[in-house]
Amino acid sequence: MIDLWLVLFIVFLDWMGIGLVYPMFSSMLFHPECPFLEAGASDAIRGWYLGVLLATMSIAQFLSGPILGTLSDQKGRRPIFLYSLVLGVIGYICCMAAVNIENIFLLVLSRALVGTAAGNAAVASASIADLSTPENKSKNFGLYSMACGLGFTVGPFLGGKFSAYGFSAPFLVAGVATFLNFLLIFFFYRESNGNIKHQTTKHKKMLCQGIKNLKKAFITPNLRILFLAILLYCFGWSFYYEFLPVTWIADHQFSAEKIGFFFAYGAGWYALSAGLLIRPILGRYRHEAVFFFALLALGVFLFLMLLTTNILWVWIGLPIANFFAALLFPTSTTLISNWAAKNAQGETLGILGSVQSAAFALSPLAAGSFLGGHPHMPMVLGGSAMLLAALILGTFLRKTIFSHR
Repeated sequence: MIDLWLVLFIVFLDWMGIGLVYPMFSSMLFHPECPFLEAGASDAIRGWYLGVLLATMSIAQFLSGPILGTLSDQKGRRPIFLYSLVLGVIGYICCMAAVNIENIFLLVLSRALVGTAAGNAAVASASIADLSTPENKSKNFGLYSMACGLGFTVGPFLGGKFSAYGFSAPFLVAGVATFLNFLLIFFFYRESNGNIKHQTTKHKKMLCQGIKNLKKAFITPNLRILFLAILLYCFGWSFYYEFLPVTWIADHQFSAEKIGFFFAYGAGWYALSAGLLIRPILGRYRHEAVFFFALLALGVFLFLMLLTTNILWVWIGLPIANFFAALLFPTSTTLISNWAAKNAQGETLGILGSVQSAAFALSPLAAGSFLGGHPHMPMVLGGSAMLLAALILGTFLRKTIFSHR
């Protein structure tokens, strides 16, 4: 149990580091005096650059996630954790330098380094699976989601506060948090992988592993429908949540500090939901049914958020949206893990990471420029993706969804 809580704390620090810098990008790029862009740049151009910054990390994570997951099956979780965290520290140092010298291209490159390191999410998920039994796996993945939510609660709040000292300060704190993670794993983490394969994969093959795994996800009969639904809902959630600050800036003129506060507020509800509120639901109903109805409810709710721009709706809407999201992430991860072989948890969860990262990369690349003329597109595209995922899941898995547990 101690090992499980150590992994959860590591996940918390990792997401705190990610969350620290989240309020920065929208505030930097959509500020009238943005140092990275020419004066008078249109909102469409600003939205495009925001999309590139957000997508770069996800693309790098998409490529690195399955590689790190497979390596952790072969070499163990601990060494892969350590190597990735060293790269993460270097990435955050480069981020800080890019902001100080006002170089957008170095900032994009540094986000690629951080994204490559973030591929260790597959290793963390595999560690949770290693330390779980079939009976408590969904509960433990719920705790995993809670740790992510808590980290993303503390991170944006602190990021907003530290931004008062300059936009580079949150990147410095994120680097310190990542280094602390390195120390925790180096001194306290005990190897959790009891099924190390003791085999190696040629590096040339592993460079394309993300793309191959994405293809594999959609040709595996038992998994392809689930992976497709996950791809769609991650696309929708990514576009909704990552571009929501643009809506807030347009409707309420939020500062970086306020954006950080409301990110923290929403993530706090996500953590509370993942750790406590969803447990009775997961314990009573089939995971397939929970996944389907959460998709349906979240899709409908995101469209309802278009009805008003009153600030009160931000206070009410964030808890509800994050509650449904808290049902989606641990449930889908548990379903994938349950259908994977015991000695391939890292590889299969790496495929899941590829699918999620592909969605997180596609959403800003495909839709970032739309924000210039449509600041409420996060709700429209987010809700549409959720409803489409629910439709696909309900069409192909209806017998499993509506059967008794």
